Amino acid sequence: MRRKILPCRGGFTIVELLVVMAVIAVLVSLLLPAVQKARLAATRTDEMSSARQLMLAWDAYAVQYKESVLPGYKLGLRAFTEDGDEVGEVANTIAAARYPWRLAPFLDYDFRTLYRGINARALEGMQQQDPESYVYVVSVSPSLGLNTTWVGGDQNELGFSAPALSNFGKFYVQKLGDIRKAGDLMVFASAKGADPAEPESDPYEGFFRVRSPRLAMGQEERWAADITSSTAPEDSGHVDFRYGGSAVIACADGHVETQGAEAMRDMRRWANRAGSADYGLSPQ
Repeated sequence: MRRKILPCRGGFTIVELLVVMAVIAVLVSLLLPAVQKARLAATRTDEMSSARQLMLAWDAYAVQYKESVLPGYKLGLRAFTEDGDEVGEVANTIAAARYPWRLAPFLDYDFRTLYRGINARALEGMQQQDPESYVYVVSVSPSLGLNTTWVGGDQNELGFSAPALSNFGKFYVQKLGDIRKAGDLMVFASAKGADPAEPESDPYEGFFRVRSPRLAMGQEERWAADITSSTAPEDSGHVDFRYGGSAVIACADGHVETQGAEAMRDMRRWANRAGSADYGLSPQ
């Protein structure tokens, strides 16, 4: 009796394929948040490393200039490119007023310290531009912004003004010896900006300054009541809470940490003389 040979079954049925695809989709949905969380943690760690390097450079500046801290923002300050050309002559005086070019010599002109994460790719694009454009744009959006109002002074916020200093006293740090609580005073923070020429454009990561929620006593808070990832840069003082609602901050004693928006509303993190969370400038 001849044995009947059954045909071999090959491949999968449609139902089996659908089951496999469903299992894969479930696994991806479970793994994706973990992957994103790990990627965010790696980016945060990288930025914290950058913040530590910035503080070393910030301290080195003060050592060279007899304990005078890096000026925050002021037109007329001089800065030079790695080739020895004056920044104000290559681009304009605004580029030299911002901190990146004035701190650059203490970073060996390695702007990769200033431009981390997403900004690292932006820096590559900047470096392809002509020298004049590069010198200007690289001053605009470093990953970490400087607390210019209270550390070094900002001419747009009463800094370097003889009448303001006479009225309010020495309200911003000018020398290392001025600092009262170095572990509390924030110098740099994660920042974000927007193109002033296109106010409706999407914000970008990085900005050269960050601003406190308050300036003068009795003034309404300048920050939005609720800060989310979609909050406009100016409504959070250009501080970017991009790490799960927290920003990287570097303090005057050199330590680096992360803080959320509510903690950063405390003026004792911003102003050297602040004795309360709602501190603001008032006449002496």
